[in-house]
Amino acid sequence: MIDIEKVDLLNKVLDMKNAGYRLAQMCATKLQNFILLYSFVKDEKLVTLRFNSDIADTVESVSWIYSYAFLYENEMKDLFGVNVLNMNLDFHGHFYETAVKTPFNPTQAAVSENKESEANSNG
Repeated sequence: MIDIEKVDLLNKVLDMKNAGYRLAQMCATKLQNFILLYSFVKDEKLVTLRFNSDIADTVESVSWIYSYAFLYENEMKDLFGVNVLNMNLDFHGHFYETAVKTPFNPTQAAVSENKESEANSNG
């Protein structure tokens, strides 16, 4: 497990790609903030990059480095409300159809609904 700063994410992921690692998984969990984990595998070696992100922060997509990362990124967006920018394929909150929006982060669903209501009333 390697702790990194969010601002270093793209460079660290690119380093992993250039070193021949494959992206094995990406996931999020939420305590008071998000903890995001990006795991890579090469020759039976598992390396995980970990960083904290504030709930209101955005996270840059790594799908331009690993094209299939959009699957993990859409999952983090739908289930946790992680705001991932510049995905190569964004399902706009409809990758998973769940009874509750962002079920693992209900406070994010309320924030999103308030933003949508404000946008609709202004526009």
